[in-house]
Amino acid sequence: MIWLAIAGSAIATFLVRSTPFVVTIRGRLPPAASRYLEALPVAIIAALVGPAVVAPAGTLTHGAEPVAAALVVVTVVWRRSLLAGVLVGVIAVALLRTT
Repeated sequence: MIWLAIAGSAIATFLVRSTPFVVTIRGRLPPAASRYLEALPVAIIAALVGPAVVAPAGTLTHGAEPVAAALVVVTVVWRRSLLAGVLVGVIAVALLRTT
């Protein structure tokens, strides 16, 4: 039974990961889908970072996360690179948590 679950998970993962390649090989994406895919990385990062920065009551949390989030925003605006922002955020949280 466990092997059936592993095989099913492998097939599902393969289908989810291969779909973008199949769609883009056959032609151009519609403009709406292209805009959606361009905004997706920013939305995912915001969804992951948001709960660490803002408490459920809507106030800022205390600690390294708000400072790191501010540094990330400044870095992304300055460098126009999400990768640079992620690197700065990870390094900032690591350094601020060790102090």
